[in-house]
Amino acid sequence: MSDGFTTAMELLLGERPSLEDVQRAAGLLQAASDVGNAEASERCALLDALGSARPPDWDRALHFLVKAAAQGSRSAQEQLLLLADNHADPEVPDDATPDFWLNLRREIPLQRRMEAGEKESLSETPRIRLIRGFATAAECRWLVALVRQRLAPATVFDTDTGAQVTDSSRDNSFLVLRIGEMNLLTEVIRQRISAGTRLPVPLFEPSQVLHYAVGQRFEPHHDFLDPTNSAYHDSLARFGQRIATFLIYLNDGYEGAARDFGGKVQQKVGEMAGDAKTQAEGLYNQAAGQAEQQIARLSDVIKDQPMTSALVAIGIGYLIGRFTH
Repeated sequence: MSDGFTTAMELLLGERPSLEDVQRAAGLLQAASDVGNAEASERCALLDALGSARPPDWDRALHFLVKAAAQGSRSAQEQLLLLADNHADPEVPDDATPDFWLNLRREIPLQRRMEAGEKESLSETPRIRLIRGFATAAECRWLVALVRQRLAPATVFDTDTGAQVTDSSRDNSFLVLRIGEMNLLTEVIRQRISAGTRLPVPLFEPSQVLHYAVGQRFEPHHDFLDPTNSAYHDSLARFGQRIATFLIYLNDGYEGAARDFGGKVQQKVGEMAGDAKTQAEGLYNQAAGQAEQQIARLSDVIKDQPMTSALVAIGIGYLIGRFTH
């Protein structure tokens, strides 16, 4: 017979948990938290931030995160340290007491952590915006460490069945941050994305952390689902259409990737024009000029601020993707 925490996680990680499932899981997690289960306390923090079982309550969420830290959760301790100072890698003091975590919670500027920063326009058609320093280097390193050992081959939508499958067009690895992998820090970053896009968090798909080794790629594609393809009807009915892609670079070294991205844009513009040779050349040259300007600007930004957020769809290294619909 499973314990309350295990039962709660089974309910939350089910294929389509109902509101009753989530509320029951929340009750089981709180009961486990009350008897000293640090992992249950951390999950309670996430559920209160998400508003899964009741309206979102960030004060209550931080209360449970402090409780988890005091109960010995290393993850909760590191999250509190990062929320208090997101420019320093979290180093947990050996002599930290419950009062230490409570006092640290009082130092967290929560609303500031959810602010996105100013947007810069790189292109109007397609619409591309960039936010410098969207996530700090310490936040990025922590996210990479969170997923590094759990990455799996990335998938695409099968055009015949609508199922998620591996395909030769995409050979990078990824991890989808579902409720079992999310935490309060990832939810703060989702709130930051919401502020930057002016789209509410309930519209978001689960975030994905993507890893590209040298030479790996995701071939040019559309992020939206073709509504005329019946294989996508179930997904569109459940979740709606994708309307934006938000990418955060989690490590540096993207200059070459940006140039490659510009080249792919130029190539696709030429293909798009078909037999209209004169029009193709004009569109190609226009796109090439815009791409070169954007690449130069993006390279300057990357050199000044390696850990940037950019609405650009290709790179080498780690990035966190957020699709909204």
